[in-house]
Amino acid sequence: MKKFLISLDKDHQRRELFFSQPDTQDFTVFSAINTMQETPENLTALYDQEKFLQRYGRNVTKGEIGCTLSHLAVYALIAKDTSIQEDEYCLICEDDALFNQDFQYHLTALLKENIQSDIILIGQSKIDHFNHSELEINYPTTFSFLRHRISGTGFSYSYPYRNYFAGTVAYLIKKSAVKPFLAEEKPYWLADDYILFENKFALDIQVIRPLLAIENPTLMSNLEAVRGSAKHYFWQKLMKYPLKKLLAIKRNLIGGK
Repeated sequence: MKKFLISLDKDHQRRELFFSQPDTQDFTVFSAINTMQETPENLTALYDQEKFLQRYGRNVTKGEIGCTLSHLAVYALIAKDTSIQEDEYCLICEDDALFNQDFQYHLTALLKENIQSDIILIGQSKIDHFNHSELEINYPTTFSFLRHRISGTGFSYSYPYRNYFAGTVAYLIKKSAVKPFLAEEKPYWLADDYILFENKFALDIQVIRPLLAIENPTLMSNLEAVRGSAKHYFWQKLMKYPLKKLLAIKRNLIGGK
């Protein structure tokens, strides 16, 4: 399986930290597209900012454009690689990915499950623990005993109650699934808009629980703000949890539709 690491050329320390982890020697580093110094004219040629505004109700940042363009550039590499089969997964990670213990063993076990989904989210951003309570409260899946167990591991895969913005720290994508992205004249989406990817591109997306990767807390500058926000809205989230759980159970029973 091909593995790609997206990293800005200047981020030497991040790459050193990433490659200090076991089983990372087979990643291909992709130099992330740095749009911070691009002129407005160049950005307009590369990215549909008006369509972004229509979808998200705000202006896109240069960093968000660079992130989306970087992932699309990796998709283009995958699409052109004749050694990759149409139904074969590729792993895409960002350089702040922190892997769970025995990551490669669990990843290999996952691939043996013959999952049919187009995208499998094995990681999530803005989470500081692989099995954080926030995952269940805010992004629930079905009951643990109804999830699909990954043989020989303590992990499982299933559909969340609905697709959501989970970040792009680590995910699997099939070669066949990159083509709808590349067929668009210009991108206008956030790189982790899995809601759009389901609705517009008809992609099937599942998640792993616990997570196989998180955003490395030592590199997560806004972690404290996230923790504070999570604490502040805890009761609001808890009130919404029963309905989300019900939706998750229903979605998994009907196969993610």
